[in-house]
Amino acid sequence: MLLSAKCLRGTFRRTHRIASFRYISTSTEDKLERVKRASEIFATFSQERVDYIFTRIAHEANKQRVPLAQIAHEETGMGLMEDKVIKNGIACELLLDRYRDTKTCGIIERESVHGLLKIANPVGVVCCITPTTNPTSTAIAKSLFCAKTRNGAIFLPHPRALESTAAAVKVCHDAGVAAGAPKGFLECVDEVNREVSDFVMHHDNVNIIMATGGPGMVKASYSTGKPALGVGSGNAPILVDETANLEEACGSIVLGKTFDNGMICAAEQSVVCVESVYDQFKEMLIRRGVTFLEGKERDALGKFLIVNGRVNADIVGQSAQEIARRINVEVPYGTVVLGAEASNVGPQEPFSHEKLCPVLALYKASDFKEGVKLCKELTEYDGIGHTAGIYSRSQERLEEYAQKIPAGRILNNVPTSLAAIGTAFNFNIDFSLTLGVGTKAGSSVSDNVGPMHLLNVRTVATRQEHTEWFKNPPQIYFNRNCLEDALRDVSNKYADGTKDQRAIIITDEVMGSLGYVERVKRCLKDKGFVVSVFDDVHPDPDIMTVRKGVKACEAFRPDLMVCLGGGSPMDAGKYIRVSYEHPELHLEDAASRFIEIRKRTKHFPKLGSKIRKLVCIPTTSGTASEVTPFSVITDDMGMKHPLFDYELTPDIAIIDSSFCDKLPKSLIAHAGVDAITHATEAFVSVAANEFTESHSLTAINLLFQHLPNSYHTGDPQAREMVHHAATLAGLAFSNSYLGITHSLSHKVGAVFHLPHGLTNAVLMPCVIRFNASERPTRMGIYPGYDHPIAKQRHAAIATHLGLKGKTDDELCEAYCQAILGLMDDLEMPRTFEKCGVNEKAYFEQIDDMALAAFDDQCTPANPRFPLVSELKQILTDSCHG
Repeated sequence: MLLSAKCLRGTFRRTHRIASFRYISTSTEDKLERVKRASEIFATFSQERVDYIFTRIAHEANKQRVPLAQIAHEETGMGLMEDKVIKNGIACELLLDRYRDTKTCGIIERESVHGLLKIANPVGVVCCITPTTNPTSTAIAKSLFCAKTRNGAIFLPHPRALESTAAAVKVCHDAGVAAGAPKGFLECVDEVNREVSDFVMHHDNVNIIMATGGPGMVKASYSTGKPALGVGSGNAPILVDETANLEEACGSIVLGKTFDNGMICAAEQSVVCVESVYDQFKEMLIRRGVTFLEGKERDALGKFLIVNGRVNADIVGQSAQEIARRINVEVPYGTVVLGAEASNVGPQEPFSHEKLCPVLALYKASDFKEGVKLCKELTEYDGIGHTAGIYSRSQERLEEYAQKIPAGRILNNVPTSLAAIGTAFNFNIDFSLTLGVGTKAGSSVSDNVGPMHLLNVRTVATRQEHTEWFKNPPQIYFNRNCLEDALRDVSNKYADGTKDQRAIIITDEVMGSLGYVERVKRCLKDKGFVVSVFDDVHPDPDIMTVRKGVKACEAFRPDLMVCLGGGSPMDAGKYIRVSYEHPELHLEDAASRFIEIRKRTKHFPKLGSKIRKLVCIPTTSGTASEVTPFSVITDDMGMKHPLFDYELTPDIAIIDSSFCDKLPKSLIAHAGVDAITHATEAFVSVAANEFTESHSLTAINLLFQHLPNSYHTGDPQAREMVHHAATLAGLAFSNSYLGITHSLSHKVGAVFHLPHGLTNAVLMPCVIRFNASERPTRMGIYPGYDHPIAKQRHAAIATHLGLKGKTDDELCEAYCQAILGLMDDLEMPRTFEKCGVNEKAYFEQIDDMALAAFDDQCTPANPRFPLVSELKQILTDSCHG
């Protein structure tokens, strides 16, 4: 039923005491208790019930938009009744349209693929502070916010708008209760003063404060120590440049400034116009009803506008004609806005202040740049974080303006007073009469406050395993004497008809002396390649070697790189390629640590812009660098840096065991045990999976079976099996990574210059015993690793090798003894002391080595996450055995 303002007021006054609308025998404390009880009941409602209540409140409040506007206008004496009707109406219509289908109850979001649920819960009781400028529309909006989110609310109106605010709250409350909401879920205090406001805001029943009002009340809300959603002063500057549609700009600015007599906080306050169109634009404003005051009349308006540094309450929401009458100034009939030209910004210039009435300042800027500067000053003076506007046809200028003006809403070619609150000029802005201004203005929000700000959203996450992969070189050639056939394929044309023509071989002098370089070089030349050789690679390649290799590439300009040798030439070649194509990348950045490779802080660059293919030909059987995304480079200070990224993975691997015929026995032993370490750590890694496990176990079996024969007799078949096994281990650890044997080995080897395979061999039994614990201090962190299983995994290796043991503990120890026995067979020392390491020097370095190993890239994949003290103990045990 549609009620008149008089009828509404009469109904209220029969149930309230006099004009203050005091409920009979009802105290503020009682209201707070009633709201709390209602909110607790409301919190149990379903989405269907809530949506029905929300819809009915919007519909019934919309029916009363006219009488509510009349009450507000009569009570406050501010603004235009007709515009208040519009504000009431759009509060109902736009909020209903925007949030009609929004989920706010229970499960509001379900991502089954990612194992996530979002559950919405109400915040409880909201203290709603409402202003004198928009009393009924703000009350309607906040009532709808609370109804949609199952919250209770108690309203603290502005003293000059108590009656109209209470009327709007009652309309919404009664509509909600009629639709099934709990009685008392919306309440309005009977009287407003500082004591009542403080009592309500600090009350234990209040869970959050949503403040729309003067700066004093907003500041008070934030000082309570409770969560608060507040607004701030608006002092919207409007920039008009020479590209603007001046007719549109003039019409929009006057429309925005006159709407409800300029009381919306986002209304246009000052216009900054560039000089080239200033006179023309000013004339347009005059024709549209803007009367510019000068001299004493301007001074009189300025004094009436600002009193004691604040907007005069008597001027807020008054018409231009009324304001002129009050300062005894005659203005032409049809004047809708009073204007004043200005040049300064600050306390000395009253027209640079927020005005909340149809008074407009006009500034002249020499150009766009100065205009932006002026707008920035105006925003920072009295409206930081709020709203700013621009009229320009240049997208580039719009973006520059938006980046430089510190406002939460930048509005282009629209009336700011209407567009900022989310009306017809851009429906993509959420409708609200509570406009956040951000932290610089003391607000916790910078966007338009809405119902989603009144929800506690609970996230429910189900364990999810990451998407994993099995990445390896696109082409792997193997078997004895496969080199020639493999390089024939390397010379094939690409899909676009081009082919590689210039090949650089990265190697060392030993490969040349053995005749291997000439063999590869001849094959490449037979396939039509121009060939260059860089053979200045030494064991444990350092950054100086890389720099020399880059110079060689710069001089030769290869499109194919062939790395020939053991791990050192392949590691060097990989990083020479990186530095050649990306000279700006520093080694410490390329080797930056990560826990999750897809989220590493320093992304690895894409390779292939200059060297289109990387071919690796291993001549030792251990590092597996020919198939891995790993490289180890030593910096200028002697520190080894493990690099890992799949961009480092070679394009082609040629596993030709004929290159292993002349290997020295010590290298066969060290490289072979290195391969066993690779396979073992890959098998027990937290990232081990079905695709890597088979490679690991096959590699371990082949190595234990054939490594002794390869070492003692040099049998070609044994050498080939060991060569293949090393590559299989590489395919495994490329995708499941390594562990702390390698972390520790990198540090010990760098400090004491021991072969990498030897340090791995000494450390591995101690690490296996450390990992094989059912009660580790810390378990490795990985989604697919749900409980400590390193002991069972090591036992599985022992079982696969046919070792004897009745329990997992016995099998783990059997595997350790098998490794130690193999080391004895390969004539390898069991401890660092036996390796010739000086004990005193070792223990002087042990703390630094343990800490550096903890931060090694291999550590995160270890099944038992180590403490630094535990790493130190492993190093201690490995010294003496």
